[in-house]
Amino acid sequence: MAFDESFESILGEELYRRLAMGEPVVVLDVRTETEFAAAHIPGSILIPLHQLEGRVGEVPNGGSPVAVVCEHGIRSVSACRYLAEHGIGPLFNLSGGLEAWPGPTDEGLDGNWDPHRAIAPARFLVENFEHLPKGLVLDLAMGEGRNAIYLATRGFDVDGVDVDPEAVARARAKARRLGAPIRAVVGNVEDGTYIIPIDTYDVIAVFNFLHRPLFTDIREGLKPGGVVVYQTFTTAQLQLESGPRNAEHLLQPRELARIFADWEILRYREYVENEGPGNPSRALAGIIAKKPR
Repeated sequence: MAFDESFESILGEELYRRLAMGEPVVVLDVRTETEFAAAHIPGSILIPLHQLEGRVGEVPNGGSPVAVVCEHGIRSVSACRYLAEHGIGPLFNLSGGLEAWPGPTDEGLDGNWDPHRAIAPARFLVENFEHLPKGLVLDLAMGEGRNAIYLATRGFDVDGVDVDPEAVARARAKARRLGAPIRAVVGNVEDGTYIIPIDTYDVIAVFNFLHRPLFTDIREGLKPGGVVVYQTFTTAQLQLESGPRNAEHLLQPRELARIFADWEILRYREYVENEGPGNPSRALAGIIAKKPR
């Protein structure tokens, strides 16, 4: 326990592990905009310390732990005390601040957000975990493996593929660090250098990627009774200030529902997600669909 019993200290390794495991931890960065733009923990909320008094109502207070971050772990102590006085908690102060953070960082305020750099698994995946049959999983366009690692720590046998060799290398390193065995390979699903084997997987997951010929391969690659988990951006993103702008890589309204209309649709959502201050809104569609036996 920290010297102030209204909050606890947390080491960077522990915070990194909690985020990667999908625990609902809110990361609140209380540095300046300039510091935040230079480097910050992916997915964190920016409310500079000098603005906290007027913006304390923006801090999520639904029972999830709030981890407060500054550069060296000093300003965040003041922020934790102030938040505790206003009934927000449980609270953690990142010991040593961002200097002691062992995980990846992002740059920019909100326009350069890259979902493949995020640490936590996709919320849509975590919320619908109970729909996934245990067995062999394929994570397509896995980026740095946040979803593959999450599933591996929960008993799934996981294959992951991405076209970026550096992302695959980082995914392998993260998986080793977190004790989550995955088979991560470099492959291009668009040019045919990586082909999904037929009737092989119990789950195929795709996040933040759209290559429409892949839908046929997904349908064929799942075993009967297997489940597809698919979520990516929609054309409604074009009405928002940032995010992907190429309409060819955006889903049309209810496109996913039409593609899997002959399957059992366990969950379907189209919505605009707002992660809070410092993070841009995202227009998303997500589906959980089960292949007929």
